[in-house]
Amino acid sequence: MQQINWVPNSFRLTYFVRRQIESGPAPFLESIFYEWARIYCRISNRDRDVMNTKFLIRIIKWLLFPWRMFRLIAGYLPNWLVSRHYLHKGPATLLRFSIYTMVFLPLSLFLIIELSICVNEMIIGQQADYRLVSDGFADYPEGSFPQLGPPVPEIPPMDRNSADREAFYQYLVELYSPVIFQKIANHPEWDMPVFIDFDGNMNPRDNLDSKISSNDLHIGIYGEVTAETNDSFYLTYSLYHLKDYDHPIREYLSTACYHDGDNEGFHLRVDKKSMQVMEVETWFHNIFLLYNRTGESSGTEPIQGPIYLENGTHPVVYAQSWGHGIRLIQKADIKNVKKNVKVMRFMGSRPEVSPEINCKYEDNITYRLKNFDDWYLQADGPFDQDGGVRGTSLFSCEIPADCLKNGQQIKVGRFIAGTNYKKNTWVRPKPMWSWDDPWDDIGIAVWHFFPSMSIESHSGIRLSHQYLYNRPIEKIFHSTVDEMMPCFCFGKQQLHQYPFADVGVFKAGSCRVGQILYWAALSKWFKLYVSHVSGALG
Repeated sequence: MQQINWVPNSFRLTYFVRRQIESGPAPFLESIFYEWARIYCRISNRDRDVMNTKFLIRIIKWLLFPWRMFRLIAGYLPNWLVSRHYLHKGPATLLRFSIYTMVFLPLSLFLIIELSICVNEMIIGQQADYRLVSDGFADYPEGSFPQLGPPVPEIPPMDRNSADREAFYQYLVELYSPVIFQKIANHPEWDMPVFIDFDGNMNPRDNLDSKISSNDLHIGIYGEVTAETNDSFYLTYSLYHLKDYDHPIREYLSTACYHDGDNEGFHLRVDKKSMQVMEVETWFHNIFLLYNRTGESSGTEPIQGPIYLENGTHPVVYAQSWGHGIRLIQKADIKNVKKNVKVMRFMGSRPEVSPEINCKYEDNITYRLKNFDDWYLQADGPFDQDGGVRGTSLFSCEIPADCLKNGQQIKVGRFIAGTNYKKNTWVRPKPMWSWDDPWDDIGIAVWHFFPSMSIESHSGIRLSHQYLYNRPIEKIFHSTVDEMMPCFCFGKQQLHQYPFADVGVFKAGSCRVGQILYWAALSKWFKLYVSHVSGALG
């Protein structure tokens, strides 16, 4: 195989492609893959992997491009048919081309994709099935997620009737604190959850300028009892990361796939009678994922999977690298959580253990807990221009809301401020009250300000909306739930309709039912595989 040095010159590139095409399909595809591997390794800042490129090419020659088998089947068979006078040279050439395009080209592409997924996992550190994983509920009552690392320390019990409600709420936050499986990729420093003020101030614009080292990094998770109703406690947890980043090649091609600052998390409902976690709802990029104990939902959200708890109260959570989407971990993740992962638990009375800033597996990391009061202090402004050099505010832009009865305009920040002011709104980091799922039927800010309404809408469970306590409403607006609820329960979104929902596949009297089913099955397989490739390669 001919090798050339990569030079970004249109004439040389044209000459290279022309020479390779003229030399045949095998050397051409091998050369293209060779150049792709070199660029990939260069962008990934993993120079040592360039040394393995020749080894990869050997694999490609003997595995991905089974040309000897191709010559045996697509070469020997047509020639044998011609020698036997069954075919002329023209039909034999057509047969050879058909075998190549229908069998060996798809086979080669499939093997290239699968090898790329494996290489991507080794170099970048991202697992192939990183998007949505579910165990189902077949063996959920008997199964539990295996404990990796030391358990969360025992939380000293506290009387729920204590007069010090703030202390009791803090006890609940610690009692239900999550076990975080944080996936690590090619920028470990950006995959470590920290407090926004880890650098000494609440201005998020300068966070990326701070140097991260293993010696002084304190892992921080935000958590609070957001609300209490007649029948439930609602707790919210959030992970703030310094940067939402992406696959190096996608970052090279587009600036819209990453931004400074990131904030994703989840909230859970605790039944007041049993004090058990009944539902957990996570924020996964731009959608909510609902988990419960039964696998049943009569609301607008399907159930993604069961809830696994450590010590009976601590939900086990999976946090992605790169975009840091949050979902609950499943037993199907076991094969992928023992590498490129930091397992983090609430510190409690234990000594603090900080992670190493690398991709090494560690299962004994501790984190600190802090509530959102610093966020609530700035939630209603002022709002500096996002990306402004002299900006100091925590938030930018405003969520549109109705006015109060006295005519006062309600203001609450929509985005976490940063230097990404030129980016589209959907890629900018958001506080919890700005998480808005376009596929549900509740308005923006309802999920965090009135969690009973969102859980009831998503799960279909009848819940109490009589609030005994609501932290964000009290801290931000210094008002009551009854007064503020009408201002945010507006503009309910329309559910998206699936375009093929009304196609009559099983329509009576149709003689094409079988054929339609075959095409439907093939189409479903193709879409699933495309989703698999998209998920595995980012």
